[in-house]
Amino acid sequence: FRYEDLPTALRPILYLFKRVLLGPRLGGYFFSNFKTRENVQSILKKQGVYRNETSIDEELLETLLEPGNDEGAESVFLKVFGGPPGPTPESILPHLDCPVLALWGGADPWTPVDGGMHPGSQFHKYTKKEDQLELIVLPNVGHCPHDDAPVEVNRHMLRWLKDLSPSTQLSP
Repeated sequence: FRYEDLPTALRPILYLFKRVLLGPRLGGYFFSNFKTRENVQSILKKQGVYRNETSIDEELLETLLEPGNDEGAESVFLKVFGGPPGPTPESILPHLDCPVLALWGGADPWTPVDGGMHPGSQFHKYTKKEDQLELIVLPNVGHCPHDDAPVEVNRHMLRWLKDLSPSTQLSP
């Protein structure tokens, strides 16, 4: 989260979360509890991150959990969650000179296409050309479209790549 995106009254809560819960004293405890199989599975299912629950299999769980066992994983985790959020789409899109395909889960509970601080439905306003960005909202797909609906995502990507004109294709 960005401090400037939050109402003033909520900024101290974010500050405390980042400094206390993700800080040196409690960070390790938070990480240890966060990276459990039960917690990750619960986030994916109960928060609706994956609408297609058959995608939440052992392979996916292992893919998500295994890096948490690596040396330095706790430090990386705490830096990612406690560090700066990075640039906004509104600050990046005006600088792009290439076509953009955005595939968005229509049932994404974390970053709804029409809501939040940076709604994807508004991204076209920030590109240099009106037709530079193609936004495809995938109905009943959650936060991770590539896992939730891989066949549909691949179909859209292959069609988009095929439709690129030679002048817009990136050279190696």
